[in-house]
Amino acid sequence: MTPTRRNRYCRCGARLARDNTGGRCSPCASHGRQHPGVAPEIPADFWNEVVLDQALQDRHMGRVIRAWRTHPYHGRQPISQDQAASWVGMSQAQLSRIENGPPVVHLDRLAQWSAVLHIPEDRLWFALPAASRKLDEKEGTVNRRQFFASTAATAASGFLHDSSMPGQPIGDHEAAEWLAWHLWQNRKDELHSSQISQPVAHRLNTHPHVVRTAGGAYRFTDPALTDVLVAHRVFGDIAQGSGHLLATAQTSHATDLTISALAAENEGARRGLTAWMRSGATAVLRVNSAGILAKIGAADLGDAAISAIRSDQDARHLYVTAVASRVLELPWGRAVELSGAANTQAAVWRLGEGDDTKAWASRRLADELTNNRDAAARWCSAVLLANFVDAKDTGMRSALMSAVKNEPCRENLRAYAAVLAGATPLTIG
Repeated sequence: MTPTRRNRYCRCGARLARDNTGGRCSPCASHGRQHPGVAPEIPADFWNEVVLDQALQDRHMGRVIRAWRTHPYHGRQPISQDQAASWVGMSQAQLSRIENGPPVVHLDRLAQWSAVLHIPEDRLWFALPAASRKLDEKEGTVNRRQFFASTAATAASGFLHDSSMPGQPIGDHEAAEWLAWHLWQNRKDELHSSQISQPVAHRLNTHPHVVRTAGGAYRFTDPALTDVLVAHRVFGDIAQGSGHLLATAQTSHATDLTISALAAENEGARRGLTAWMRSGATAVLRVNSAGILAKIGAADLGDAAISAIRSDQDARHLYVTAVASRVLELPWGRAVELSGAANTQAAVWRLGEGDDTKAWASRRLADELTNNRDAAARWCSAVLLANFVDAKDTGMRSALMSAVKNEPCRENLRAYAAVLAGATPLTIG
């Protein structure tokens, strides 16, 4: 029998390429390398090279990046995809898809690469956002990924404090949205005052739902407000036909629930989410879109979401990781390992030793089968049960039989049947 190749994952959750022997994805590995963290400065005549000039005329940023990396100016050894990808915090595989796939159309991504590669503005085929032009030249070593994440936040809330305009008036609501976005982006419950501009801090000091701790950090009186505020802003972006905010980071279960409640009443938003779920440029955009649709509560949308993540290995890995982390109360890194084993159908238990640990996890996953607010989470739970629990466990079989009676989604019924038969839902075509 030919052995099945086992996919490997970095601790951050990224799937490693087959030729990656280091055990870390390119963004994580870049922290330990000695090369500069940003693209090198280049001479003015750099852009006259024939292949690069043609790529610019073709209006294809992926071809521009490839021509830029392989330019004779860099010497006999071209700049690797690994190194170029690390400048914007993406993986080598993601950059490869950009270089060889269809043209990038999202303005924020185009502006990001134009800034990273120092492309002269008169060579661009698109107009840069105003925020991009305000980036000072002396800040060339600033992490560009952080800058463009802030630019996305501007679109989300309609406000981003500019230090050159200390007197810019803002309201309490804008300040709260700004805080919520940054807490969500950084997966934190509080933000220190040193990271907040004076105009924003002034508004937060008087906001009825914001408190300042003794250590000088700001937080919401109810942490759930972060998810609510972020969800409303992300949905506003979705309703306008844009998925760039949805692609910035993997959304939480709570955020998805709020967005799904809004999308349930908006046919245009559902159409956009369906398109991104199936053909979004990044796994994060695809998994976020699937997660929202799976929580709307419609059986047809639940089936579509499950079908999408079952056939999309990267999105599936992210979804199973999120379910494992939430349901089994695991740190993200541990959930990544568990998801990696599940996705490769490796029957290895990684939560801990002993029957008590397995029995507890089995009960938690079985309980998730009754979660009527997330069809895809029920499917992911079945995947985990199939791979990590003895199929002869009578308690699990009883829970599956009970779930079958109340399950509205066809794909989940097929998944439960597979587990009851001692197989994994991943084998269902």
